Amino acid sequence: MSLINHYRKFLIGKLDLDLNIVKCENNKIYTQDGRVVRDYLSQYGALPFGHNPDFCANAVIEHLQSKAPVFTQPVFQKATEEFAQELVEVLGGWANHVTFTNSGAETVEVGFKLARIKTGRKKILSVDRSFHGKTYSALLATNSRRHNIEHLRNDDKNFDKITLNDFAALERELESQQYAAFIVEPIQGEGGMHVADVAWLARARELCSKNRTVLIFDEIQTGLGRSGGICVAQDIGITPDILLLAKSLSGGLIPTGAAVYSSSVSTPEFDRKHSSTFANNGLATCVGRAVIRELSKNDGAALKHVKTISALVDDCCAQLTLRYPDIFSWRGAGLMRAFQFHDVQADANYIVTYLQNSGSLAWLICSYLLNRHQMLVMPLLSDKCSIRFEPPLNSSAEDIADFFIALEQVCILINNGRYDILMAGLIEKPYSELPGLEQAFPAVVAQQTAATQYAGQEKKRGKTFAFLMHFTVVDDCVRMLPQCFHRNFTEAENRHLSSLIMEVGAVDTSPGVALKFCVSNAHAFANGMMIMSPIAPRDMMDLPAAEKENLIKDYIAVARREGAEFLGLGAYTSVITRGGEKMLDDIAGLSFTTGNSLTAIATTETVLEASGRDLIGAVISVIGARGAVGKLMVSELAHWGDNIILMGRPGTEKHLLQELLPSLCQLAFSAEQQAQPGSVIDNIQGYVHRAMPELSEYIGAGKAVPAAGVAAVVDRILADDVVNSLGLSTCDCYKTALEQSDYVVSATSEGKPFLNTDFLKEGAIAIDTARPFDFIVQPGQRVQVLEGGLVLQPETLSYGDCNMVGLPPGVNLACLSETIALAIEGCEGRFSVGKSIEYAQARYVTDIARKQGFLPLGYQAPAPAVQQATVPETSANEEQLAELS
Repeated sequence: MSLINHYRKFLIGKLDLDLNIVKCENNKIYTQDGRVVRDYLSQYGALPFGHNPDFCANAVIEHLQSKAPVFTQPVFQKATEEFAQELVEVLGGWANHVTFTNSGAETVEVGFKLARIKTGRKKILSVDRSFHGKTYSALLATNSRRHNIEHLRNDDKNFDKITLNDFAALERELESQQYAAFIVEPIQGEGGMHVADVAWLARARELCSKNRTVLIFDEIQTGLGRSGGICVAQDIGITPDILLLAKSLSGGLIPTGAAVYSSSVSTPEFDRKHSSTFANNGLATCVGRAVIRELSKNDGAALKHVKTISALVDDCCAQLTLRYPDIFSWRGAGLMRAFQFHDVQADANYIVTYLQNSGSLAWLICSYLLNRHQMLVMPLLSDKCSIRFEPPLNSSAEDIADFFIALEQVCILINNGRYDILMAGLIEKPYSELPGLEQAFPAVVAQQTAATQYAGQEKKRGKTFAFLMHFTVVDDCVRMLPQCFHRNFTEAENRHLSSLIMEVGAVDTSPGVALKFCVSNAHAFANGMMIMSPIAPRDMMDLPAAEKENLIKDYIAVARREGAEFLGLGAYTSVITRGGEKMLDDIAGLSFTTGNSLTAIATTETVLEASGRDLIGAVISVIGARGAVGKLMVSELAHWGDNIILMGRPGTEKHLLQELLPSLCQLAFSAEQQAQPGSVIDNIQGYVHRAMPELSEYIGAGKAVPAAGVAAVVDRILADDVVNSLGLSTCDCYKTALEQSDYVVSATSEGKPFLNTDFLKEGAIAIDTARPFDFIVQPGQRVQVLEGGLVLQPETLSYGDCNMVGLPPGVNLACLSETIALAIEGCEGRFSVGKSIEYAQARYVTDIARKQGFLPLGYQAPAPAVQQATVPETSANEEQLAELS
């Protein structure tokens, strides 16, 4: 584990972006393994002339060798005073004051402090997608969901945001006269290289002057050459009250920054109260002065070169846009660019769509450019799928041309679906073993796939839904890989890559939309989406409580941004929220379900059909009976069977009965569903008639039995020790239970296979509803272990280019089906919540599902067998599966 930043070290290592650097010079990075990498990132714009430029290095050497002062606080050095004057002059002479700092974020803090002291106001106005640093005030002005720490934003009431280039919002907010400052980047850096409209900035200047709001230009990244001028403000003829500089001022050697401002902003109070231990130091001064000299010499030749190179970049971008209009787009100006990629042909493939929407594809492109072309760039973390391009100001035309040759190869790879080449380096697969990049393997192969959106007019529109999902086993990921991997990687390589994706997912859990699709029946439709995190169940369960909460909040945030009205919890998102109970405060305005009702009923329907609806005399084991799905399965089976074994861990037998008996007794009174003679429910009813006749009148009478009455029945059953005679028993030994059971239903959150099918009674049928599956099916073993919780869909289609758990078209998970059915119905509210779902609600949900065309798969219809991730795939009913497929 890295002592510095484990997350970043892990991510960079796994994505093959780590470099063992031994030397840096100009735009070259030399590594220990002999590679020479060209740097097109420039430390996010902080290396104006590349690494260790001679003129800066010589200035530092001369300064240190002469024993010139470095830190002399509180005494000001003459050189620092001269540096301040030179800075003011090169910026056009409008300023009268300079405050030096140690970083960009500290410079932003100085700007806020100045503005608040001067105006006496607290509020700061900034711009959507802005980035101003990672100190707390800078973060509050930064509008980035990736960088902000929501639960620690204790002062966010004093920070508002508007949309870039929105004139109406600008006027509305600044005319309110409530802001100390309006801070804006003329070109947004981390926010996506969006360029501010000059007329909009000019209007901001007018409004700030009129309403006594301090106008702050954050030119920490644009200033000193990157935009092709000394600063954008000077180029466009707009004078801010405060101009912030940092990155380029350092020359790539000494962290430093400067807030440059006019007398209209300065105050004696600020001068009295502000200082900085390491600011105003002699070493930073000598480097900063060297940078100013370099930019100014030869009549600004360095800046003219930037404009020439920028024009070349414009031409290259235009050519790529012309050749690949659906794949490549760009934003920015000067040597600050965002290059964005999108594969419109892969919208039915989970992996590619997720990689695009989560931003992970940008990381893969950066990895490919580094390892295939020896070029260093990094993603724009606040943008979906963009890389940032910020080469040194002195880059050559050859450097630019070479980069765009490599970038065109990326466009060709995406156009041809060649994600195998993009990701080959992650598992050290030689590029020579893959077909050439010109050979196309479309990510999605045409088949029975649901449309991405309903295009008709005549049907009723349901609610837009979002289903929260993640990989449950490696096979899920392998199955979802685009075609090129199945054609060009071995099975072992695909499993290796999928394991790596899930390993990264354990550290970077960021959810993203993995699929958009439409489901319809004869009368209605609903548009929806799958929102995926690449995390595995065990890793999700092992997250600290706060990280589990953050993960769910991230899921919900994506759903809200995409316009979801109805939310469905899939797999372990239900487990870590305790059946949705822990997320109730975060979903205001959204309806949702865990999907557990239909999962339970669909599973028990398989048992009922397998038995011909005759379970009297059969032994049924329920594994995971304390969970939400398990309890509902017991409730349903108790209407049909007379010998139900509740399986639990050693020492939990008493808890099983305490949790399940009250609901079973309540069902005996309500008689919502007719119980088979001799079944558990029928036996409880008979027991009440015999032992507690005073409560008999409530059975099936439609009257609510007093809670005390139900409790009294439970107490009497336990006191009389008649549980077994009613048809219930408990067991803490899986082997014992499996050996005597005719039917076994399993729905645990164990997170791994743990039930040995060798213990199954001959002729027994097991239905496994857990994911990952609870049963271990050995190769070649012919046992009836069926996949539970499956539902026939209203259309014989796959959602995406494959159903997420490998089911044939027209069959899918009950939890997803419950979400879709309730959304099509237009239901509002919360369904199937918590560990104790009311049986009446489960039947209600099932009725709605049936009405909308979602029918439990059952046993008579062909059903796929459990296929474990830990062993080669097997099938207990291969003929039926083949028939259905």
